[in-house]
Amino acid sequence: METSFQDLLRDSVESQWRRFAYYRRLCARRNVFLADLLGFISDGACHRIPSVASSAFKLSKGLIEDLNDLTVPGVFQISSSTSGDPSYVYTGPAELARITERYGETFGFPGVAIGLACAPSLRILRALSKKGAYKGIPAVMRMQLGLEGSAARYDFTYTTVDVDIPRTLLNRLARRPAVISKMSAARLAAIVHDAETHGRRISIGGLTLLLRPYLDELRDGEFALQALGHVAFSGGGYSGAKGSIRGAKIDKPAFVARIGAVFGIEPALWPTHIKDIYSFTETPAQIEGYWSPAHDDFLFRPSADHRVYIVDPETEAPLRSGRGLIKVVAPYVAGRPTAANTSVLQFDEAEIASSDPDGSVTAFTHVSRFAGAEASGTVGCAFKAAEISGD
Repeated sequence: METSFQDLLRDSVESQWRRFAYYRRLCARRNVFLADLLGFISDGACHRIPSVASSAFKLSKGLIEDLNDLTVPGVFQISSSTSGDPSYVYTGPAELARITERYGETFGFPGVAIGLACAPSLRILRALSKKGAYKGIPAVMRMQLGLEGSAARYDFTYTTVDVDIPRTLLNRLARRPAVISKMSAARLAAIVHDAETHGRRISIGGLTLLLRPYLDELRDGEFALQALGHVAFSGGGYSGAKGSIRGAKIDKPAFVARIGAVFGIEPALWPTHIKDIYSFTETPAQIEGYWSPAHDDFLFRPSADHRVYIVDPETEAPLRSGRGLIKVVAPYVAGRPTAANTSVLQFDEAEIASSDPDGSVTAFTHVSRFAGAEASGTVGCAFKAAEISGD
């Protein structure tokens, strides 16, 4: 697997170097050239591969055509940006299919046939994706890929937010917007009770901010799922914001305890039945994290198809302990590389739980938004690499 990873990484880095002047300039600022990059890979020093800041892919940066190879077939992955400034990452058909399939794997649990997603329906997500087209090039929301991947995994999938078709049709006659309907707590409870009654495993999850209102309406002991119950989140939202969705900040330990109390999942099962998925539009990597009582948070463990480093915000050097920014090195697994996103520095920070001698982390926890991401006076820092594009 290590050899395969190195081969894939070498191909992705070479492609990125040849196709994107932006990346060559970024590397030149650090006196790094293609031979150096290939040497880093051969030496297992992937942390030395310069990263593109995730913000460089934001629409407002005006770098979409500098960071994406639009000469080959593909679509844009776009983020459900809280700020209204989405990222655009061009992706070929093979890699797009792999990312979608991977979501099915990360959202899935063995033997689970029912998925209850606290999320907008595919109908809504596909409509939003259509609106995100850039200069005539189709786009797909990353959230849509997550729902499509997980829906393919289950025999039955329910979503809690959809379009009210009859009322929407009437509104269209009056040129009014679509009407959105939300699943009632009673309907959600009926789905869960049916699974419990028939002894069928069910996975509940999606967006934390859409699940919490149901928890507020349901009572402790409403269900007794125990090992039949599984929970899988993705997309963050613990800060109280996700896309256009707003709510109060979520205290993770209290939130997980409430889930256990309502759905009847005892604490001994939380480390195997409750998980979060750390991913973001600018990288194909998807990292699973199960609840860890020892850390009172999710403990994320990178898989073999990528490397994660927790780095110093100023130098981008990997840390051995403590907190730092999240840097992800993830080569394209399928198809031709189409964006300069093999190595990405994200504006999230995390705490190192364990690491390998090469500096890559084998487990990290307590992920949060980096408070200094937009701080003034940091243009020269590594995590502001997007700023060099004007050189």
